[in-house]
Amino acid sequence: MSSNWWATAWVEKMQRLAEPSRFADGMAYLRGNHVQRCRLEGRTVIANVQARQEQSSAVRITFEAFSREQWEALFANLRDRRAVASSLAMGELPLEVQTAFAKAKLRFMPERYVDLHLECGCADWLKPCKHLVAAWLKFGRDFERDPLLLFELRGIERKELVDLLRGDGTTVAERDDGPEEEFDDIPVRLEKLPADPDLYWAETPLPAAETGARRLADEDLFAKLGPAPLPGWSAAGPQLHRVYDAVFELASILLRGR
Repeated sequence: MSSNWWATAWVEKMQRLAEPSRFADGMAYLRGNHVQRCRLEGRTVIANVQARQEQSSAVRITFEAFSREQWEALFANLRDRRAVASSLAMGELPLEVQTAFAKAKLRFMPERYVDLHLECGCADWLKPCKHLVAAWLKFGRDFERDPLLLFELRGIERKELVDLLRGDGTTVAERDDGPEEEFDDIPVRLEKLPADPDLYWAETPLPAAETGARRLADEDLFAKLGPAPLPGWSAAGPQLHRVYDAVFELASILLRGR
């Protein structure tokens, strides 16, 4: 059991995101010391997980970086920045930080599967798998001792953070994660045009694209639809939500060319 509130929240978030049996298996892997070389590189937690008579699984957990505007909104909601900086230096995370996240409309912890980029070399199609759970819980022990890791996961280095909280910095530097990833063109199979032009122009035109529309997966689909009028939906709903998020993440990985 974690000794402080932020590490407890870390464990509870994964417990909500993971399927129960996979969370239990991940916890067993952690207790069996099957997580090796767990470390933080930039905004990515990297580890190798290997149990007896099992192939090693490489695990990567990447957090989305906050923009400069998001960081500034967060800091604007801290009443006493210097006090927060002093607490962080002593290994403490004031509850005021969690409140500031909420006021800035930022997630203190990932709330849904699509808030993270999860990768594992195992054959389990549903993520988070037991290996990802084990790596998450292993990193949680470091996070328990050093709450500054939370800010590093969101893209701000600890020295820059402390300077800003103490008033020694002016503004948050905008992060440059490099050029956007390019994708190969999708091959298109050309169809023959009809011989009669009237037939072509008689085809039903496609609906106009919605400008500025958000992707469906960015919305909380199930919250919008509400509970289905089916027996046992209260138990089946969360499972279906996890499958929906897993399919979206898998599609995202394929589109990134992985």
